[in-house]
Amino acid sequence: MNPPPYCSHQIPRVTDQVPGRCYCASEILEITLSCLCSVVTWTYTVQNELPQGQDGLFQQHGAGRHVDTFSFRPSPGLMLFSCLVFGCCVSSFTHRRQSKDPFQFIVYIIFLGVAAVIGCGIRTNVHLILLGYLPWATCAAMVTSISGHSLYRWLRPDVRPSQGDEEKARLLG
Repeated sequence: MNPPPYCSHQIPRVTDQVPGRCYCASEILEITLSCLCSVVTWTYTVQNELPQGQDGLFQQHGAGRHVDTFSFRPSPGLMLFSCLVFGCCVSSFTHRRQSKDPFQFIVYIIFLGVAAVIGCGIRTNVHLILLGYLPWATCAAMVTSISGHSLYRWLRPDVRPSQGDEEKARLLG
C-alpha cells in the first residue's frame, strides 16, 4: 500500500511556449522607447558637436554644405532623461531575453563594434560615436536579436516529446 503524499499540491509543469502578447508588447515598447531616446541623444550630440559657421548654420563634417537650423532642440535635462530611459530599456530587454537568446551578447558586440569602427573610419568626434552611433547600433542589435530568434523558432522543426517521454516524466515527477 502506498502512503498518501505529504503535499497534495501539484507543481505546474513549465513548458516552452511562444511568448504571449504582453511579452511581445513590452519588447516592442522597449525598442520604440530606445529608438526615441536615440533620436534625442543623436540630435543633442549633433547640435553640440558640429562646427558652426559664421552665419550660425551647422556645417556637416567639413563638407562645406550647410544644414538648416534644427526644429527640435533637446535641452541637457531631456538628454539626461533620455540616456537614463535608454539604459533602463536596454537593460530590461537584455536581462529578460538573456536565457532565451544565448547569442545576444555576440550580436551586441558585433553591432557596437561595427558602429565604433565606422565612426572612427570617418573620423567622427568621440562624443558623436558614443552618444550618436552606439545607441542606434544598440537598437539595431535589439531588433536583430528579436527577429533572429523569431526566425529560428519559425524555421525550427516542431519537436514534440514522444508518448514514452511523457510517461517517464509523469512517473518520475
